[in-house]
Amino acid sequence: MESVKVYSPVEDKEVRTNLGNSPIFKQAYHESEYKEALKKHAQMFEYKFKFDGLKVIQFTGVEKVVK
Repeated sequence: MESVKVYSPVEDKEVRTNLGNSPIFKQAYHESEYKEALKKHAQMFEYKFKFDGLKVIQFTGVEKVVK
C-alpha cells in the first residue's frame, strides 16, 4: 500500500463512505500539480488516502489548505 496526498477544491464530508466514488476525484490534483492548482481555485483540501495500485483502500485524513 502507498500513502498518497490528493488535492481538490471539492469538500466531501462523506469521503469515508464514498472512497473511490468521491466527487473530489473529478477535480483532483497530485502533489506535483499542487502549486498550479492553488492558483486556479479559491480553496483547496488535502485528502490523504492509502492506495493499492489504483484502488483506494483507506481514507486517513483531510485538511483545508490555507493560502
